[in-house]
Amino acid sequence: MGHNVSTLWSPVVITVKTGDRKGAGTDAKIKIRLHDSDGWVSPDITLDNMFKDDFERNTANSFSVQRGFPDCGSFTAIEIISDQSGLMPDWYVDTIHVLHRRLEETFVFPIYRWIKEKRVYIFRCLDVSLPQFDPYHEQRRDELRQKRDVYKYCEKYPGAPVQVENLPKDEQFSEKYRVDLMHAKFKLLGEKFVFKILSQGDYWDSLDHLSTAYRGRNMHLPKVAKSWKNDNLFAAQRLMGSNPVLIKLCNSIPNNFGVTDEMVTPITEGSTIAKLISERRLYIVDLKILEDIKPADKKRVLCAPLALFFVNNEGKLMPLAIQLFQTPSQNNPVFLPTDGQYTWLAAKMWYNNADSAYHQSLTHLGFTHLLMEGAAICSHRNISPSHPVFKLLAPHFFNIMAINSLALEKLVSPGGWIDKTMASGASGLFDIVVKAWKDWRLDVDGTLPNELKNRQVDDAKSLPNYHYRDDALLCYDAIKSYVTEIIDIYYDSGDTLKQDDEIQNWALELCKSVPDGGCGIKVRI
Repeated sequence: MGHNVSTLWSPVVITVKTGDRKGAGTDAKIKIRLHDSDGWVSPDITLDNMFKDDFERNTANSFSVQRGFPDCGSFTAIEIISDQSGLMPDWYVDTIHVLHRRLEETFVFPIYRWIKEKRVYIFRCLDVSLPQFDPYHEQRRDELRQKRDVYKYCEKYPGAPVQVENLPKDEQFSEKYRVDLMHAKFKLLGEKFVFKILSQGDYWDSLDHLSTAYRGRNMHLPKVAKSWKNDNLFAAQRLMGSNPVLIKLCNSIPNNFGVTDEMVTPITEGSTIAKLISERRLYIVDLKILEDIKPADKKRVLCAPLALFFVNNEGKLMPLAIQLFQTPSQNNPVFLPTDGQYTWLAAKMWYNNADSAYHQSLTHLGFTHLLMEGAAICSHRNISPSHPVFKLLAPHFFNIMAINSLALEKLVSPGGWIDKTMASGASGLFDIVVKAWKDWRLDVDGTLPNELKNRQVDDAKSLPNYHYRDDALLCYDAIKSYVTEIIDIYYDSGDTLKQDDEIQNWALELCKSVPDGGCGIKVRI
């Protein structure tokens, strides 16, 4: 389709969303050019609403182009030009929407970048493509070169997953998020004040006294408060509690676990240990990794327990035995449900304290927060925001570096919340992370079906009511199906994958050792 001054003119409305982060707004003069599907390029369009301060942080501004355009087709690309004038020239743009009134269609340009250098930025509609098919490939390369100067690896705790050396400006909390954090902080402080009043001080002299904390408005006594002592609930916590990732099939009793048939047959409805093993009804949790972890507070004790569980004739998992430390001795007995009521209850509480130490150190901090931070750094260093894989990953990286930075400053610092409340203390917490990280493998420990198979808990008939497994597999399959469908759009052959230099560099750096400048995520070969 040709263009001339006699063709139909159609108005256009351009809406620009400025990001919500420190310094996102700009005083610079902004111009754009539009490209259509026939190769036509508009003249410069100055974005300026008279008597209005446009492009302030976290605002959307619309600009109606009154002079109109020729009878142009669909908009395929947009150019952004900033003259870098004013006191705050840099500008962070979230999105630009261009409404083509004649076509009754809106074209979306996701930017999510700083516009700062005195250069022309070009973005295609929807801004997604593999690097080898991007006509603006050099712009992508320049952007990644700049990002590698900002996103640098740092092993802040030797042997732990890598973190970012200095928190980049793009990774800091948005202003709205900061306000929300402060609001939540003051709300919690108020609840703490009420909590102290209702519980009559900072300390409780009995378990019943603890329940007084829930007498206030909107603070109902949890249902579990009436059943937390039950063995059935204690066992169920291994399957659907806060840390259901440790239990595994027991194929033999460890030599250092002093449990015998004589101890357990009164509990197992007459079944011997050998019979339970042969029927795949015996399960174990071994927290050996907590052995030799020294709490910062020498008055505290962190157990490294072993615990046995069995599936009874009704198909319910039940606790069978607990040994609180790894080395058997007279002072380290095997505790059983047939022991005195409070002896057995105390053993379960000590076990749960150790389970909590593992959960906070590894399931939560090490294998979620810290591991994902390293993956996020690697992604920023190697994959353009225009890459489809980056777009799939970006929502999962949102605020991870800022949250980690805040947590390590406030929670896991010496004298912080972890030191005050956990038996491991902050130093012990990182000692646990370091011990586990050296053996962690992405294809075994970080791939759900393989991880479940490795623990031999993937058989629903042998271990029923394992809701974590069943629900997690549904989520895993849904994510895998969705991601595969998206990836198949862009990679039609193995050659297309090989020619993608961004994804190839990303994969290599993810698995490269930290001393060699990589992320240090291991894959079993």
